[in-house]
Amino acid sequence: MRRLLLCTMLGLAIAGPAMADDPAAPADNPRLAAIYAADQAARSRDDIDWDIQREQDRAHRAEVLALLRAGQLRTATDYFRAGILFQHGESDDDYRTALALAQVSATLDPQRSAARWLTAAAWDRLLLHRGQPQWYGTQYQAGKDGSLELSPVDEDAVDDAGRLRMGVPTLAGARARAAAMGGD
Repeated sequence: MRRLLLCTMLGLAIAGPAMADDPAAPADNPRLAAIYAADQAARSRDDIDWDIQREQDRAHRAEVLALLRAGQLRTATDYFRAGILFQHGESDDDYRTALALAQVSATLDPQRSAARWLTAAAWDRLLLHRGQPQWYGTQYQAGKDGSLELSPVDEDAVDDAGRLRMGVPTLAGARARAAAMGGD
């Protein structure tokens, strides 16, 4: 899978700028759009059964991987949507895939702030999954009392200017968000 993603990223790095300016560029993949819509709708519910959701997420990732292998992801939106679906993963491979897909999306459309945000969020999630502090401050966790708190951050890894370039709030902004949502 790593070889497939590397080849995809290299090809898009070369062809990406031309594709972004091409009025005849391919349309977003409708099946991926439907998978993404289902993923987002499921997460907007108040009564999520996380055991069922994890199974649905696994099925979605398998289908997206099949689309990727078949060359069916072609637009910045496709790569962003696929990245979000892998961001909802469970493993280093899932988070690395989310990171790669987000980077392809940002390469295809450098103005897409959501792709830059996803790049930062996927990196943070990968670091946390490996037991290291995050860099950007995009990830939160439940506190001991059930409140929301910012997951540990390596405050020296990235400054607030770097966070803002990635479409991420400053560290103070991230902490304020946690506090506003009943934490930190």
